[in-house]
Amino acid sequence: MSENEGNMDAVHSYDSEILTAGAMQKTINSSGAGELPIQMFKFKQQYPSLFNKYFKCCGWDVNNVNNKYIAYYNGMTGSRLKQFLREGYSVDNYTKFVPSKAVAIFAEAVIIEEYQDLQIEDFIDRLNNKALVKKPKGYNYQISKYVKSNLGKATVLDHDVNRPGNVAEDFAEALNYFYKVHSNINKDPSTWGEEHKNYEREIIEYYGNHRRGTDMVNRFKKLKGKL
Repeated sequence: MSENEGNMDAVHSYDSEILTAGAMQKTINSSGAGELPIQMFKFKQQYPSLFNKYFKCCGWDVNNVNNKYIAYYNGMTGSRLKQFLREGYSVDNYTKFVPSKAVAIFAEAVIIEEYQDLQIEDFIDRLNNKALVKKPKGYNYQISKYVKSNLGKATVLDHDVNRPGNVAEDFAEALNYFYKVHSNINKDPSTWGEEHKNYEREIIEYYGNHRRGTDMVNRFKKLKGKL
């Protein structure tokens, strides 16, 4: 699923956010907060010596400020940091190599084994504790009760990473379609028995192709090709 987002060392700074990095493309938002500083802080707590070596000694740091984790580069954050990271980049040098020490440092840091492990742990945590525990709108059971296959889990996680607010409604739409076609099937997925994998396949096929978000049909096609 991460291939739909980015590689482990994928780092960029060209959209509305200050910086985007890693397999899940977590971001430092325009105020310096966001999911990426939270991940950085976890790494700082778990591997203080490695954090000092790969981040702090090279200018990057993260601190808890009023219960928010804020990322800094050489003391800069927010709009000042965003402007700094974009200095020297313009339409004129598009496609040309323009070095960025701050971005290069980050790219090197997130690819070390311990940080890769943390990225994978975050994927697993998001899948099990955020995506699959959601209840489709109008239904009594969590998505985890319907989804057992790797493709199903990857499709839900792919959506949750990109459009978390749409997951419950869009999965419910897939169930609505499924039960409209199969009105005699029990609404409790725990009763599906040996037919569960067939029912799930039909639900995920609809859900994967009708999820709201950017390029979702093609993203689902790529997942099916892998799984």
